[in-house]
Amino acid sequence: MNKTGEIPYSWDVIEEQIRDAIFSQASILEAFGPRDDGRTVRAYLGLEGEGFVGVQDLTSEDLAAIDITRHELHYHARVAYDYAYQCRPQDRYTVLSTWHEVDGLLQGFPETDAEGEPSPFCTLNDFPLRRMLETFFARFALFDDDLRWDVSIRQLSLLANMTVPAVRTSLSKEGFKLEKSRGHERSRLDGTGFKLANADARLWLSRRRGFIPQLGEETEDNDRKVAQVLSDPDLTFPEALSRVLELRGLDVPTLAANAGADKEWLEGLKDGRRIAPRIDPLRSLARTLRVPEPDFAAAAIKYILAMEAG
Repeated sequence: MNKTGEIPYSWDVIEEQIRDAIFSQASILEAFGPRDDGRTVRAYLGLEGEGFVGVQDLTSEDLAAIDITRHELHYHARVAYDYAYQCRPQDRYTVLSTWHEVDGLLQGFPETDAEGEPSPFCTLNDFPLRRMLETFFARFALFDDDLRWDVSIRQLSLLANMTVPAVRTSLSKEGFKLEKSRGHERSRLDGTGFKLANADARLWLSRRRGFIPQLGEETEDNDRKVAQVLSDPDLTFPEALSRVLELRGLDVPTLAANAGADKEWLEGLKDGRRIAPRIDPLRSLARTLRVPEPDFAAAAIKYILAMEAG
């Protein structure tokens, strides 16, 4: 803990937590949902066929084969992760939308499975997924110009990558004044009883070596470079797409998740392989990359059809 600018959890760890959360929800659907021979659970997990016996009977191989990117939880967790740890610049609308959804996830997602085993959202165990989502929620609430909320000691600890007792000690030594939080009685998490004013929280965090500072918003210069790349006649569409991904700070899995596109199909598009033309995913990719939909989709379709023609 408290290492300079260190991201506390890898994305692989978070994805495993997402898988566990989906399993917990599926077990609740199976135990307390419709009596339909498992059809609801199979649909939720994306399983096909009639050989499904039950959630608890799924092997580790079965669980690993479940496509968790189908779930909105995965999409919002990816947005939250990138913002919580400032992995790349993001537009405010995307982050704000996910911020509202994360509020619901933190308050409403099951804390256990049907047998009482804790899910990654359990407030008693403080799992990485919950901590990451709380970090995201706190960072946006603290730094967004339209919000500028005060934050709790727990939220400060998450943002500074410190323990709650260490935060308390630091605040006391540096003479920061805390106020009692309203409604904290509902929380079982340590460090939620008192909060620090927004300006003081920003100042205190700026002095912490474990705090990951805010990235600047993407500039008009970056947008101009993207437009120039897409209009460059000397670049093939796959070459242009690769450069746009670099400029936007994205990789194929992240772009596919954010745009709701099939990862293998997108990899084929980026690598210049023969793939089927798909209008809706191309429009979604354009929106995610913040480029004109008609121009982007038309250029992609033109390239795909040319490949088909040999």
